[in-house]
Amino acid sequence: ERSSTSLIPIARGRAALQLCCCWHQRSRSVSSTTSRTRTDMALSALVVVVALASEPCAVSYTATAAVDSKPVLSYLDGTSVFGQVFNPSWIEASPFDSSIKPGLLVRTQNCSVGYGATGCGLYDPHNKTHGCCACNMKSDTDDLQKRSILTFSPLKGSDDEKVTAPSFEHLTAESIVFEPVNQPPVNPDLRGTEDPRVALDKSTGIYYMFYTCYSATAASLCLASTKNPTVSTGWTRHGPAFPGDHKSGALLIRDSPPHYLISGAGEIHMSQSDDLLKWTLGPVFINSTAWGNPNVEAGPPPLKLSDGNYVFFHNSWGGKGVPQPGYQPSWVILDGTDPTKIRARAPAPLWSPNDYSWMAGNTQPGTQCNVPQVSFLEAAHETDEPDTFRVYYGGSDAVLGTATVSIKKSAQHC
Repeated sequence: ERSSTSLIPIARGRAALQLCCCWHQRSRSVSSTTSRTRTDMALSALVVVVALASEPCAVSYTATAAVDSKPVLSYLDGTSVFGQVFNPSWIEASPFDSSIKPGLLVRTQNCSVGYGATGCGLYDPHNKTHGCCACNMKSDTDDLQKRSILTFSPLKGSDDEKVTAPSFEHLTAESIVFEPVNQPPVNPDLRGTEDPRVALDKSTGIYYMFYTCYSATAASLCLASTKNPTVSTGWTRHGPAFPGDHKSGALLIRDSPPHYLISGAGEIHMSQSDDLLKWTLGPVFINSTAWGNPNVEAGPPPLKLSDGNYVFFHNSWGGKGVPQPGYQPSWVILDGTDPTKIRARAPAPLWSPNDYSWMAGNTQPGTQCNVPQVSFLEAAHETDEPDTFRVYYGGSDAVLGTATVSIKKSAQHC
């Protein structure tokens, strides 16, 4: 495991003026703390000073990540018959149906694993390179094995914060629970059903899944619902949530409306609705990270902290072509009363793809690559430890990894 923490101490009151012009960050950090968003701080020096001086102490949040050293699902270790498994969503147990067990809903593809002209993603011992093949359907007549389908893998045992190697049932052809139906314009998904994010309405027992409908003309954010996401029957497909290209939707279901949909890739939007099936795209909510990554993409649905606020994990990357350091997971703290307000932002990524070769997709024998430099966090849930969460993510768009993330709230000296 890898575990480390970094802090950005920020004082209020007399030191408020210093806040406007001085940030301190330890180098070599995996986890991070911040007090308020840089956007808040940049509004004006006068506003910042007044806001901070009115409170006796600063409140900060620290995120500490412990990354497991090996994937939990992978073709190479025999836990999947499919060539590529990544970008999962967590399925929690149902309060209405005891047959629904917790586990992972996994984006699955089946490009032939190998190297050279006939294979995808393995280290080539002759050329000493990887064949990262970016498996997908490039035309409507391409091999259907390349399109994304969704499979379910039940958790075996526990994956709380003390477990360093969670175990899941192997993925087989019988694991398929959701796949393309190709019925445009309602279900424009011939080339794949991708990147699921599932939220359970505990008042009704209905699971709502936002996912990407991939077609020749668009990558649409589609919505489906079911009372049992672990089987292939019983799904209702509601079509695109918004017109045009849009993807990656994390649903926050509240005890009473409005509910919130945090969605988008490149920029993250915040939408509100009283009806979980009807949405209008809201304004841009997050458009960069505090450390400078100009692209962001929604992660899993927000999770409640012990202080009543939410942690929202999201993803980030650099410019076009995913340059170094690749896709990096991040987080923000959302206000528990008004989730449209950001109370804290991460000043550094939780970790980076280069931390392990199976995320980087580099030239290491025994690793697999679909898209290099990717660590994409899409599933998370609470553990037995307060404010500690188990997260799951895709590594190099080929395998599925896990980590625990602990969030701590503290007050700085006044």
